[in-house]
Amino acid sequence: DQLWDSVAGDTVLVSRLEELTSQATSSDALKLQWRQAERQRNLECKRNKATQNRLDWIAAVKADPERVRQPPGRGPGYFTQDQYWLLREIEDDERTSFSQGANWQALIEDFGEDVARAYRDAAQSHWRHCRPELRSEGGDTSSIAYSLIFGLGGIAIEAEEVDQFPGHLSASEVRLALQYVFLELNGFPSWLEAMYQARPNDVLEVIGTELFWELDNTEPDQPMHYILHDLAVYATWLHRAIAKPLLGWICLHDLPSDDALRHCLRILRSGELDPSELLAVAKRNATRESGPHCASWYAIWVDMEPDTGVDAVASWLDGLGYEDVSHAAQQFITALMGNRHGVDSGANLGSFQTAAHLKSLYVLMHRHIRLAEDIDRSGGGVYTPGLRDNAQDARDRIFGLLSEIPGKPTYVALMGLIREHPCPSSRLWMAKRARERAEQDGDLEPWTAKQVSEFGVKLTRTPASQRQLFDLAVARVTDLKNWLEGGHDSPYVTWQRAGGENEIRNLVAGWLNQNWGNPLTIAQEPELANKQRMDIWLQNQNVPSPVPIELKLLDKRWSGPKLCERLCNQLAGDYLRETTGGCGLMLLIWSDSRPTRQWRIDGRLVGIDGLRVAMKRHWASNSYSFPNVEVVEVVVIDLTLRAQQSGMEAG
Repeated sequence: DQLWDSVAGDTVLVSRLEELTSQATSSDALKLQWRQAERQRNLECKRNKATQNRLDWIAAVKADPERVRQPPGRGPGYFTQDQYWLLREIEDDERTSFSQGANWQALIEDFGEDVARAYRDAAQSHWRHCRPELRSEGGDTSSIAYSLIFGLGGIAIEAEEVDQFPGHLSASEVRLALQYVFLELNGFPSWLEAMYQARPNDVLEVIGTELFWELDNTEPDQPMHYILHDLAVYATWLHRAIAKPLLGWICLHDLPSDDALRHCLRILRSGELDPSELLAVAKRNATRESGPHCASWYAIWVDMEPDTGVDAVASWLDGLGYEDVSHAAQQFITALMGNRHGVDSGANLGSFQTAAHLKSLYVLMHRHIRLAEDIDRSGGGVYTPGLRDNAQDARDRIFGLLSEIPGKPTYVALMGLIREHPCPSSRLWMAKRARERAEQDGDLEPWTAKQVSEFGVKLTRTPASQRQLFDLAVARVTDLKNWLEGGHDSPYVTWQRAGGENEIRNLVAGWLNQNWGNPLTIAQEPELANKQRMDIWLQNQNVPSPVPIELKLLDKRWSGPKLCERLCNQLAGDYLRETTGGCGLMLLIWSDSRPTRQWRIDGRLVGIDGLRVAMKRHWASNSYSFPNVEVVEVVVIDLTLRAQQSGMEAG
């Protein structure tokens, strides 16, 4: 104030004083700087003191390693400060396992080998004189004392360094060591599997006791983090041994939560149980329960036996009230398909992933998880997906699975959705995907490098699938047709003289044998399991199912309706019933010189020149009844055509 009074009225001095005062540090700022400097000095002093204390302590234990191995005045099992600080020296800042304390060699650099070995001996002795309490005994494993962590490291040291482990342990020591199993972070100690190999009954007794205690004593809102989760995730080698007892427990008790059910299922499936046993439990629990796990049991049922499971789910949902049915459907489809990240799924076998079952599930879920009620999260920022979000995604993934399955059954299912989808606005999308599926399936199967090389040498290839075998069969039969109908050396007159269908079949089979160009079995009238006989059977050792040729000599016995019946019921319905065989060929041979012969196909009269098109049109209108049949080809050979051409040339 005195300075400002002194310079009042002098603009030069006022300006200079303002400049000086604006640069001055306030008293509060000075105090803060002083406190920070004081704190830094204190910290530095403490660090120096800690460093010196550590150096003094290192020197002391190096001078007397026995104080680590056998602390004076302390009985067995007493955990000393020296042992504690040596354990902390070994542990990482980010502890991932309580067995890190077994790395006693890490002490050698700073403490020397004598101290490191003393620590090792102390840890191996310590675990034998401490007994952790299990939860089934009333123990609290939510926090682990350093004394027990030290003992856990001692067992890990023995497991790593004693060749006879665990054979060198007495029965009581084995039982004591197993008390430590449940203390480990992120699973179980690495030595537990070796212990199980040597003492399986002891391990299973302890594991089973704690597992069933946890299942019996866990509330629905509590996580299964004591043993069940670790068994499911980290101890797959133990699943086969505990699967049967676990299934027995599930048959008699209700599981506390969906988490418990999911972990138990992982163990049961990995445990190589007879699937029928799990399916029986799923059916029983699905139909008897009305609680939160009901949807999960239905998901297991559908996953393992969709033929009955899908209908059972439909009946279950139809029996629920309006308020409950959508929530139940959301729980079911999320359990079956998993959440939006594909995890937490109850499905494992995937037996429901066929075109027919996926279509049924898709329609069913759209009926109960309505598109109009979907949550739109676009542009909503960060969020945590809930049940409805996961159910919407799972429902939509059903269609994704369906549309990616190659083959005619998928096309038939997609065409069915155009008519049956509960939301009319989605039907145009169904039609588009059906067209895309048909285009993709219409592409030729890709050739392997070996097939390309073979074709370059022989102008043919060895088929690797029934479709490739079928394509070759159609090509060869077409060659036969072209030769007979247009070849200069066509033996059409000889073929016309054939005394019936049997002789024609011999001629066709003989020509195929001579002109095939691949390792092939061509059989006439081989007998099937149902006592039926194909006319001609084309088979290759690389292809699981043969390609049948249904041969008909177009005499007066074969009217249009009879030919259509043989095409659909015999060729498609009987000969192509195998799931691996969906391709067949119908060969029609006309040898009569009467030009007026006609066949009535689907109400239309057609001559020999229009017979193939009419038969293909009839198949197209009926192929939906045979979803496992991929393609049927019709070839018509007119043995009179060459004679007509010769007559025209002569005229």
